[in-house]
Amino acid sequence: MNWDLVIIFTFVIVLTAVRSHYKRQERTSLGLPPGDQSALDRAMDIARRLEQRVETLERLLDEDAPGWRARVRT
Repeated sequence: MNWDLVIIFTFVIVLTAVRSHYKRQERTSLGLPPGDQSALDRAMDIARRLEQRVETLERLLDEDAPGWRARVRT
């Protein structure tokens, strides 16, 4: 058996395993932890509801006080 070939093959396998390990570590570190992800989801839900409320208020103001946008900008 040619030991040089075995050593080279083992070296390539070890390098590939180490590279895979650190790539996986990098990918997992880029994501948010579960607690932060749920907090972000709650904040996004609140932001959506607030946006709907603002749109409703603007629609009501458009009906009740036409031209209110021009008065607000000046």
